Amino acid sequence: MKSPIIEIQRLNFYYGTFHALKEISMMFSENTITALIGPSGCGKSTLVRLVNRMSDMIEGARASGVLRVSGRDIFDPTYEISQLRREVGMVFQIPNPFPFSVYENLIFGHKIAGVSKKDEFERIVEESLKSVNLWDSLKDSLNVQALSLSADFQQRICIARAIAIKPKIILMDEPCSSLDPIATQKIEELVQELKSKYTIVIVTHSMQQAARVSNFTGYMLLGELIEFDKTATIFRNPKDSRTEDYISGKFG
Repeated sequence: MKSPIIEIQRLNFYYGTFHALKEISMMFSENTITALIGPSGCGKSTLVRLVNRMSDMIEGARASGVLRVSGRDIFDPTYEISQLRREVGMVFQIPNPFPFSVYENLIFGHKIAGVSKKDEFERIVEESLKSVNLWDSLKDSLNVQALSLSADFQQRICIARAIAIKPKIILMDEPCSSLDPIATQKIEELVQELKSKYTIVIVTHSMQQAARVSNFTGYMLLGELIEFDKTATIFRNPKDSRTEDYISGKFG
């Protein structure tokens, strides 16, 4: 049996004195989509951002426990954050393309890494746009400002930018919350396509979205992981009454 690509054991996280994540233990398998659901403030976004060590930017934040990515402890002081972020891409709630052209957005990570060959850049741009089904739409508009595109296209550009650096994992923090239903459907279809190449963790307030796109679902409440199982089990036969109350609309 393969080792999990993300392994979390008895993880605790604090913002100063506030205990934001409490004894979280879960595992994520390769080439699966896992949804994290729960009411606002339950710790979903904190958890996914911790996998990318975005917590490093928060004064007074600290973690304890085990969080491994591809078998390596991400809190190991010898593990360079730039290396972790090459393995773990991040897509945010509000589309946030850089204020550059589409082309410059997609080669940004490689320029930082020292790549300078034009033919390499062209390959990266084409592959990245094809992966998010935008090549045909944008191949003749690569110099257009990314911020001038529709919200749907901007979010797909952000996903393409994350993919461009060839990560193993893509974290998505409510990627559809600012999109209309048609754009949301396109992003959900894209997420399903990407599963064959990446492990995806998606935070969502929409239980319908979790049910549609994910293989596994974790329900969080007040910083605790209440239940984690196959999505079908969580939605049809939850083991914890708190999960059932949330799924049925009695709570949250």
